[in-house]
Amino acid sequence: MTTSTPAPTPAHVRELAAQAEQLADAIEALRRQLSRGEDTLRRTGYRLDDAAGWVRQAAQDLQATASDMARLAALPTDACAVPWGVCPEHGNTLIASGNMTTCKSAGCRRTWGYNRDTAPCAEPATHRLIVAEGHETLVCDGHALDARARLIARIEPM
Repeated sequence: MTTSTPAPTPAHVRELAAQAEQLADAIEALRRQLSRGEDTLRRTGYRLDDAAGWVRQAAQDLQATASDMARLAALPTDACAVPWGVCPEHGNTLIASGNMTTCKSAGCRRTWGYNRDTAPCAEPATHRLIVAEGHETLVCDGHALDARARLIARIEPM
């Protein structure tokens, strides 16, 4: 008999993030306790500030992962099939840094509060992209614009 493990959910990942925050709090409490102890004991806590910081970073990374998972779960059924994002107006013009993505096209002020470069495109599919072998992919305006410039393919509005 095989048992399958349920797929992780954003809620499960957020729960892990909360546990990491609690662990960071406990590490900081330990550091404070050690700092009030005798001199030899006090010196043993020098690593704990870094340890608490690493655990807090892990909590932040878990929260970001939960947000990414929730974004994926909320993708509309008519979304573009390309597994990375673009600016819907300018195409492949994104710059991502940390959890922020910006369109680098002159005059465009679009920003997104996540790394859109690595997330599946959530824009609605508006075109059929058909490559020479006949394979068809449904893409958004931004990906159609980029495909016109980079691919040998037929691009048709839907």
